[in-house]
Amino acid sequence: MRCAIISDIHSNREALEAVLLTIGKLRVDKILCLGDVVGYNADPGFCVAKTLSVSASAVRGNHDKAVAGLMNVEYFNSHAAEAVSWTRRTLDPESIAAVKNLAPGPIDAGEGILLCHGSPQEEDLYLVSEESVRDAFARLRDFHAGARICFFGHTHMPLAIDNQMNLLNTEGAVFLEKDRVHLINPGSVGQPRDNNPDAAFGILDDDDRIFTFYRVPYAVKETQQKILRAGLPPVLAHRLTLGR
Repeated sequence: MRCAIISDIHSNREALEAVLLTIGKLRVDKILCLGDVVGYNADPGFCVAKTLSVSASAVRGNHDKAVAGLMNVEYFNSHAAEAVSWTRRTLDPESIAAVKNLAPGPIDAGEGILLCHGSPQEEDLYLVSEESVRDAFARLRDFHAGARICFFGHTHMPLAIDNQMNLLNTEGAVFLEKDRVHLINPGSVGQPRDNNPDAAFGILDDDDRIFTFYRVPYAVKETQQKILRAGLPPVLAHRLTLGR
């Protein structure tokens, strides 16, 4: 089985289209989405419809929850909060309902694969510290014993680490040891934050136990122009060039 893993699309149509075009050439069996379909960028309606039409399973992200009215934005920075308000005004009721119906993670995607947005212990938690990663592996051991791979997003940073706390390569293909559990973040489709502006995603080849990180260039300037025309904060356009 070959699965494409996408995350943190954030209403970026150009990035999503570029990623799906590449995925189409790579012949996958299904696409799995780790949340934050909306927020920040200017094409929420397209991204909601397209992402949900191609994804076999999807979890919600914190921006999805905020846009759907399931959480407030008091912990969002001002630019993110403004984008949430703009997205709420822009989306039609059907799209809002679709976002609201996204499942909270973690969810079992079958074949020992677990999907979450932030972490397996809490859907909005950032996995950025050694302690949080150790806690995540403990949660998998105690509550999701059948999980071999837990995919997560939220940080917009590619990451692969095993339960021996070995950091794995995030450029190209990495072999997943059979007797270990792995936490893997494919990076962000729509707003990368690892100093690389190219859209990120990954593909799991489960038969060969290989996960491959991909980067795809897209029409960044077109996305930026849409952000500015929509009246969204200019910083959201500027940061796409920098990949952070």
